Amino acid sequence: MKRFICVLLIIASVIASPCLAAESTFSSKDFYRSLSRRLGRKRTDYPNLTDKQFANFREVKTTGISAGKLFRSSSPISTWGERNIIADNFAREAGIKTFINLADTNQKMRKHKGFSGSYYSGQKIIGLNLNMKYSSSKFRQSLAKGIHFMAVNDPPYLIHCSLGKDRAGFVCALIECLMGADIQEVTEDFLVSFYNYFGIVKGSEEYNFVAENEIQRFLAEAFGVKSLAGINLSEGAERYFIGIGVSREDINTIKEKLRGNVLNLP
Repeated sequence: MKRFICVLLIIASVIASPCLAAESTFSSKDFYRSLSRRLGRKRTDYPNLTDKQFANFREVKTTGISAGKLFRSSSPISTWGERNIIADNFAREAGIKTFINLADTNQKMRKHKGFSGSYYSGQKIIGLNLNMKYSSSKFRQSLAKGIHFMAVNDPPYLIHCSLGKDRAGFVCALIECLMGADIQEVTEDFLVSFYNYFGIVKGSEEYNFVAENEIQRFLAEAFGVKSLAGINLSEGAERYFIGIGVSREDINTIKEKLRGNVLNLP
């Protein structure tokens, strides 16, 4: 629990907006402190959520991605929070063939209690051990390996970190952009996790704050722009992936594997 509280406080110190509208009483510092208090670790802490919401398990359905190709969730193997068995069962139900584990090394993932008996353990898996410093060379180099792993293996894919919220949210957002999603689609998918964990609802001041100061800011920095306004997100994502060392061949392969029979292409 302490680890997640520390992560939340680090994020707060890095991305807190220096100024908000004068009439607003919103405090980014208080907001991030409140997240640590709202983060439950037991199924009973979230009586109003479905099992899928509790496990933060969902199919990515944004523009350009065919049905049944890409999923995201909390960790199907980490026992923190009682979500792993639920996520693993939904992965089995979805027929996931390839797992991209952003949180663990290949060695560490196998040390999780129950790993050997999980559905997860019998599939194609890569452990990337990504940090949350999205602009760091370590993050970029490891992510490039993960994208290549997707290219040489088949969907359905499942991308996860520990909670499936931050690292998984950023990586899924990049892929969604690549496939042709607009910023509203990307933002809404990212913020689903904040409802599942913290009860943040669309249209609230908290929702808008996270949208602007997390995913939209992260993408703008990744694409090397001050604002996403007028930016072709698909081109921006492709440039980003090429910039971190992903080959055009891998990018094109992933596009074809995710598109399937969809007609609305970027």
